[in-house]
Amino acid sequence: MQRLSYLLVRLLIQIFSLIPFKVLYFFSKFLYVILYYLIQYRRKVVNDNLKNSYPNISEGKLIELTKASYKNLTEITVEGIKGLSLDEFELNKRFQFIHPELILQYINNKQSVIVANGHIGNWEWAVLQFGYFFKSKSIGIYKQIKNDYLNRYINSLRAKSSIQLLSTRETRLIADEIPNGKIILLMGDQNPSNIKDAIWTQFLNQDTACLHGIEKYAKQYKLPVVFGTIRRIKRGYYTMSFSLLTDQAEFLEPGQLTNKYMQAVEQNILESPGNWLWTHRRWKHRRETN
Repeated sequence: MQRLSYLLVRLLIQIFSLIPFKVLYFFSKFLYVILYYLIQYRRKVVNDNLKNSYPNISEGKLIELTKASYKNLTEITVEGIKGLSLDEFELNKRFQFIHPELILQYINNKQSVIVANGHIGNWEWAVLQFGYFFKSKSIGIYKQIKNDYLNRYINSLRAKSSIQLLSTRETRLIADEIPNGKIILLMGDQNPSNIKDAIWTQFLNQDTACLHGIEKYAKQYKLPVVFGTIRRIKRGYYTMSFSLLTDQAEFLEPGQLTNKYMQAVEQNILESPGNWLWTHRRWKHRRETN
């Protein structure tokens, strides 16, 4: 069964590689109709997330943002599949870095740096572009696919851009790369599975449990942390601009860096709310009170 699934996914990726973007976006519209109107995929999750994040939202605005969320989801789905076959030239046109010198000043001096962003727009293309733009200097953390055939194949496609991939089980290996001046790509806006180590902060008007990884690595290895703001310029075209969150993480109070990061994610979301993954069950956990 694993091999069959692998062969089907491989065939799908190869088919997508041959289809022009205009045709793929027509397919994304069809997928949007299915997810939004027919099966109403996670509609309650999206509505609850939006209502809790925007307490005074009108019914009209709620519908507008809900539709924008599903449109974003279907577009980045087809773009994500297509992206696995894009070459460097095409991706350079479609995903551009604004003022990358902030990153270059660190890695050119063999100073490793954390670049953190949110699940906004096409973050998958961002990961690939780091590999192409910063040659052999980027490390991406990924969650391993249970299908071994598929896991190896997808990783081989991602690694063509020169990015070094480490699974969540291999993060201990980051320590070996830090002296070499590497870019460590992290995202921490998803719901933590281990609530015991979560850092709590206010995010989109809600008490929110956050992953601790960005703060942990920044403090432990005294790494600067840069935030990458992703913007969709138009369909299929994105930019990422960089801003420094801190270069003295080890001196910050516990939770302060995580709060800075989540505030940056929130600001990025508020610029264009439909570009975030509102289908994610972000607020499953509630803080225990004594």
